[in-house]
Amino acid sequence: MALLIGEKETRRLIDMGRALTVVEKIFHDRASGKMRSLARRRLKASQKQLNVMAAWHAAWDLICLRAYAGKANTITLYNGRTGEIRAIIHMGYLSSLRTGAASGVAAKYLAPPEPRVLGIIGPGWQATFQVEAVARSCLVGQVMVSGRNPKKTKEFIRQVGKGLSVEFKEAPAPEVEAASDILVLATDSTAPLTGGNGLKDDVLVISMGANQAVKHEVSGDLIRRMDLVVTDDLATAQTDSGDLIAACQAGTIRWEDVVPLEKIVASGRPEPRPRKILFQSNGIADEDLAVGYYVLNQVQRKKGRGKRVSEI
Repeated sequence: MALLIGEKETRRLIDMGRALTVVEKIFHDRASGKMRSLARRRLKASQKQLNVMAAWHAAWDLICLRAYAGKANTITLYNGRTGEIRAIIHMGYLSSLRTGAASGVAAKYLAPPEPRVLGIIGPGWQATFQVEAVARSCLVGQVMVSGRNPKKTKEFIRQVGKGLSVEFKEAPAPEVEAASDILVLATDSTAPLTGGNGLKDDVLVISMGANQAVKHEVSGDLIRRMDLVVTDDLATAQTDSGDLIAACQAGTIRWEDVVPLEKIVASGRPEPRPRKILFQSNGIADEDLAVGYYVLNQVQRKKGRGKRVSEI
């Protein structure tokens, strides 16, 4: 019988600390050849779009199918041997949690030594997870935030600041860019927001909003300035990462130069560390499987708070 696990239950069963651990482990598993995955595919309907991607873990023999359209957002976990559905899990919270955790893992391995300032451009829902993940991975002392709506930016600072013992400061985007040791762009922009002119000499830039070919957060000039470009999944980046696609088409960078995050995680922090690094996060089914498998195990250990059903 399968389990149906709702969003409220996922919030009770996993937090950012645990998500960072399981997402980092999944990148180790990718590096060791335990994973197979299918990059995201999109199917447009009359108004909405269905997005699907999948991953399989050899040791668990578990297939994860992620599907979302509009507000509908789930993963289905299948037994890899029998095809039986183990669980259907709501991903409204988990998808944002694992996206934040991926940035936290990237920051752990790629941030400059002793980063003090985390910059956020785009203080929306996803940015709350980005701040928590990076702040847990790196001992930043200040979070600088830039948003288009001052009222929403102040509310973001008020809400996110409740759970973190760091200083928050609102500032214009150029000031945030110039001060940041780690700069996160969490927007839905279709035009580049920064060319990298004002960046520090040692910096990690994380772009997590440009996860479709039509989306853009950083310019080709910024990518040209980078000493290392890293992504969560190369196959996904080649179809979904608008900034990297544009840079490769322009000859600014080659796909062969883009490094998968699992290679960094498997080998440890690069020494010497490249001074300017870009991490392009697209969101992948491997990360969904990591948090979904943990939640499923927690439900089973707690004797199933999810609703058991005999037919799907």
